[in-house]
Amino acid sequence: MKRLLVLALFLAASILGAQKVEKGKVPPPGSYLPDLKQWRMELSPDLGGWSSDRTVNLRIKLVDPKDPNPPKDEARRWNDYEGDEEGGYEPGSEDSGGEKRTAEQLRQARLEREAEAARQAWRQRTLKGWFNGSTLTWSTRVGFTLSVEITAQNGENRLEILEPDSGLKVVRTWWVSTARTRLRVVSIQANDEYTGGGLQVMEPDGAVAEGGRRTASGGMLRWSGEYTHDTPPPGTYTLKWTNGYRGGKPARIRVEAVLDGGTDQERRWTWERLILPGAGPATLGTFDVEP
Repeated sequence: MKRLLVLALFLAASILGAQKVEKGKVPPPGSYLPDLKQWRMELSPDLGGWSSDRTVNLRIKLVDPKDPNPPKDEARRWNDYEGDEEGGYEPGSEDSGGEKRTAEQLRQARLEREAEAARQAWRQRTLKGWFNGSTLTWSTRVGFTLSVEITAQNGENRLEILEPDSGLKVVRTWWVSTARTRLRVVSIQANDEYTGGGLQVMEPDGAVAEGGRRTASGGMLRWSGEYTHDTPPPGTYTLKWTNGYRGGKPARIRVEAVLDGGTDQERRWTWERLILPGAGPATLGTFDVEP
């Protein structure tokens, strides 16, 4: 009876041990296993209270205090494209002296890059955000600062950011009070395909408002794709979409313009167009502002 009991305990231990080994994948050699419970999320500026600026340049960073090899932090915009340029060559195909490497050397270099990428894969994370009722998604990496521009609304604003794997969450509420903006043009991408390019607004005098630039008359097109003008000059405004990324996919762009919003003189215009990857600048439409 005692021998049967010992045998049963031995079999149970063997089964539990096998289950423990099979749980999850074996990490690559030399990889770091982070403790997500120790992570923290840093957000600046520290939003709160009252502000007179509707444009907010957020800086978001996931930090692992036990990171064995913290990367050199270089802030990147959420929509920066990271990819190979057309016509590129295999990295490492030539050494510093211009001599070509053998096929075996290239294979070894590729395996080393893939192994390093596997060891660093734990850094890649997805952040989910909710801003004034809109859902946002950003890709980021632990140890790197993510730069995001958002446009607040007059009155109360609420921002929530969540890192699902660790459960880290930050919530900010603040209020904005600014003078009324007469003209506002907003571009919206109707699907999730990345096509690149961006909105351009040509004012009646021929001045072109592009991302991050203010025209002589005071028009401003922010990186978020919103154009505003407190005192728009009278005349015809032309909307264009610049070149898209050649490696992207067709995307449907929707642009809305509002003049004197919220008043009895409110006027609205809407345009929607399919943007093909690599196509030249496309004219979306025009509208007139009367004196």
